[in-house]
Amino acid sequence: MNRSSRRTWALAGLLALLSVTLPMQAGAASRSGKVSKEIMPTFSAGLIVKLRNDGELDPALIAKARAIANKYGINLSYLRKLARGGDVLALDQVLPPEVLQRVADELSKLDQRIDYVEPDVVMVPMGLSNDKHVSAQWNLTEYPGGINLAEAWAMSKGNNVVVAVVDSGVRPHIDLMANLLPGYDFVSNRSIARDGDGRDPFAWDEGTWYTTGQCRGDQLGEKDSLWHGTHVAGTIAAVANNNAGITGIAPRAKVLPVRVVGRCGGYTSDIIDGMLWAAGLPVKGVPTNQHPAKVINLSLGSVTACSKAFQSAVNAVREAGAVVVAAAGNSDIDVARVSPAGCQGVVAVAASDREGKKAYYSNYGRRITVAAPGGDMQVAPENGILSLLNAGTKRPAGDMLAYMQGTSMAAPHVSGVIALMLGRNPNLSPDRVQMLLKGSARPMPSMDCQGGCGGGLVDAAAAVAAAAVVAP
Repeated sequence: MNRSSRRTWALAGLLALLSVTLPMQAGAASRSGKVSKEIMPTFSAGLIVKLRNDGELDPALIAKARAIANKYGINLSYLRKLARGGDVLALDQVLPPEVLQRVADELSKLDQRIDYVEPDVVMVPMGLSNDKHVSAQWNLTEYPGGINLAEAWAMSKGNNVVVAVVDSGVRPHIDLMANLLPGYDFVSNRSIARDGDGRDPFAWDEGTWYTTGQCRGDQLGEKDSLWHGTHVAGTIAAVANNNAGITGIAPRAKVLPVRVVGRCGGYTSDIIDGMLWAAGLPVKGVPTNQHPAKVINLSLGSVTACSKAFQSAVNAVREAGAVVVAAAGNSDIDVARVSPAGCQGVVAVAASDREGKKAYYSNYGRRITVAAPGGDMQVAPENGILSLLNAGTKRPAGDMLAYMQGTSMAAPHVSGVIALMLGRNPNLSPDRVQMLLKGSARPMPSMDCQGGCGGGLVDAAAAVAAAAVVAP
């Protein structure tokens, strides 16, 4: 079957299936019709302070920190302790990155007990989108850009492997609910959370929309709700064969929703606690997770180098046996400049297009593990990634399907493939998973990713086959 006939068959079949229940459109992140590389804002209104030997941040030291902050015209207050060492201090205003770094550097010299002081950077979803759409999941099986899923399914469908989607939360989409586990909401700021409280056991996406000026520092203009976590979760584990939409890459895996992103993004401190909880590690004031994840998907980030606090969290999660997968980012820069994808031990995922080439917006570099379909909607909307969404532009409305593009869409492809691998061989270590992914990937077109795309384009069938024959 040639490329054009495969595509026609898939489009006709999927349209017939989807027209019964679910409306479709292009992703909701942008309604302008323009697609560009992402210029990511870097801002923060908090600091993470870590004392050596996990010491206590006492009132005298907090008072000294307040005095330094006051010199910069800032009021500083103690917020809470992090789950794995360190304390979070809140500022009453947003500072430019260079000013906040000066404050952090000065605070780090206050006392010899201080190990480090770092900005509590806001991270944002790594998804891009556009307007129109037509329907087909080319990303799963089509050559040359798909991930060769059909052969992988003959070996594994990810039965009961838990994949945490650390993101904006999810909506109770008809095509996801059967694979959804009880999650948790780690958004500690009530204004950002939009649900009237802080942390709670309801990981529903309340909508990430905002108007100009609502995000402190006014660095972000108006934007509709993305329903980003729902789109990511659908790519990983949308239910198969239920006459309700699409299929996920690991349709028998379980999704653990961990809400860390609200209006304007999510703070590093909340993301760290959410990751640790997802892996089954204790977080003060939060019930223990009864369904520890073996894979943690982070389709979010910021243009900041990996912080010590975040690297410590990644190390802890890996020690607990979970694989951390992160979107490389959409700024066409070296992934080493991005967190969390630039952290050591992370499966960093670049985005490819329908032809199997590096997507024009995708970050790259030596720290990339593999590339995966992220889409390129410049030529045609249907060259994006089709997954689950909500119809609300601000607050939740009905279920729908939509195309989006970005490394946010690439990362869950790899998380889904890892779930298939672990479904076949549940004892694989994070190091072994990363090695097998890289070693089984397909080469990308020559000279296409000169900055570095790791092993190449992820190949689901080859990765699952490799997982089946190796020791943990």
